[in-house]
Amino acid sequence: MPTLTRIAAWKGYGMEDLRRVASEVAEVLPMTGVVAVHGTMGAGKTTLVRAVLQAWGTEEEGASPTFGLVHHHTVSRQGDTCQVRHMDLYRLEHEEEAERAGIADMLLEEVLTLVEWPERVPGLMPDDAHLLHIEELPDGTRQCILSALRG
Repeated sequence: MPTLTRIAAWKGYGMEDLRRVASEVAEVLPMTGVVAVHGTMGAGKTTLVRAVLQAWGTEEEGASPTFGLVHHHTVSRQGDTCQVRHMDLYRLEHEEEAERAGIADMLLEEVLTLVEWPERVPGLMPDDAHLLHIEELPDGTRQCILSALRG
């Protein structure tokens, strides 16, 4: 039976550490596949995703895609030019909306897709998706844990 295995963790970082943490996260994310970016409202999901995109040298702003659902970015990773999608599914009320918007098909394509609010489409998330969990700690710093299903 597959188990969720921790790949990397960053604990107690603040805004002053964001560039370093984002660079480290950018190094360990898979080249393709889906990464479920999970956390409560205000945990820093979009902020971290923007910083990761910048670490990969994107020239786009990396704005929150909440109103457009999906933003496409061209980035440089390990010497190659790659496509990365950033989805923010917060506004979706039903998986059927995601299916009509083409989200289900996009989640199957061979690009890296970072999905905020993946809990809005649990039936569409691939079984092999990575999990990037971000939470605010009581002292106001953040913790970020990257995990994947193994076995």
